[in-house]
This record gives sequence, structure tokens and C-alpha cells, in this order.
Amino acid sequence: MASTASTATHELTYDRFTILLHWLTAILVVTLWALGQSIGFFPEGPFRKGLLGVHILLGIMVGAVILARIGWRLSHGRRLPPADQGALEWVAKGAHLGLYLLLVLTVAFGLGRAWVHGVEVFHWFTFPRPAFATRAVTHTISEVHGDLGDIIVIVAGLHAAAALFHHYGMRDSVLRRMLPGKRRG
Repeated sequence: MASTASTATHELTYDRFTILLHWLTAILVVTLWALGQSIGFFPEGPFRKGLLGVHILLGIMVGAVILARIGWRLSHGRRLPPADQGALEWVAKGAHLGLYLLLVLTVAFGLGRAWVHGVEVFHWFTFPRPAFATRAVTHTISEVHGDLGDIIVIVAGLHAAAALFHHYGMRDSVLRRMLPGKRRG
């Protein structure tokens, strides 16, 4: 009997790589948002430039992780039955798709921001500043990138709140599906 319960629990958890990519994305998003919010508080100089470099490199890492998530999900990731039915299932799917889209757009606008500013990253490489990078274009791309980052944090916060509601309010296994830890079975 314990074997069946263990197998059922195992079947209702995502594979380790999916879980790793999920939590890596979450950690990177929170770190990037915090960096993005705080870089402007530091005076111009090497420290601020270094923080910007870290922000850009972590942003590139988010892009790579998102591409890995999409590729893994489409090819190897464990498919689980939906946790909800009907409207809640569609809301969950829409939220996940929206988060993926927001992440891709934020990374794209972040790279665009680095490009139009001609940012140098740790003397490793410099984004060549294009001729069309007027003050208005630079400002617009920077604003869109920042706004998208804020929207991601809001949507991800709602996503986390929904997972906590499932766990504590509905007392189902939705949150446990994505928790890291020892896999049974």
C-alpha cells in the first residue's frame, strides 16, 4: 500500500530538471528586479557599472534558462494532469504562458536597452551603440524594460499566492508538485 502512495506522489511531481529550472528562474527574477530597483541609488562609477554588468549577465542567464525551459517542456518535461478544471485550468495556463512571454520580452528589451546605451560589461564585451539610439529611443526602451520587470514581479507574486492558496486553502498537492526535494518511487 505504501508503494502505491509513494508512486502516486512521484507521479504528481515534476521532474528534477523542470523543478530546477522553475526555481532558478524565480531566484533570478527576484535578484534581477532587486538589482534593477537599486542600481540607480549608487553614484556613477565602477561599483554601479559592476552592478549593471551583473544585472546584464544575469538577464542573459534568464534568457538561456527560459529557452531551456521551453525546449525541455516541449520535448522531455514531465506532463502532469491539470490541477484544476474549467476556468481555473485556463487561468493557470494563461498565467504560465503570460509569464513565459513576459520573461522573453523583458530579456529582449533588456538586451535592447544595453545595446542602445552602448553598455560595456566588465571589459569583456561592449554592446555597440547604434546610430538610431536617440535619447527618446533609449528612454522608451529603458522604460518598457523596467515596466515589464515590474509586471513580471506582480504576475509571479500572484502565481506564488495562487500556489500558497492551493496548499493552505484548498489543501491540495499543487505546490508540492514543484517543490524540490527527494523524489520517491
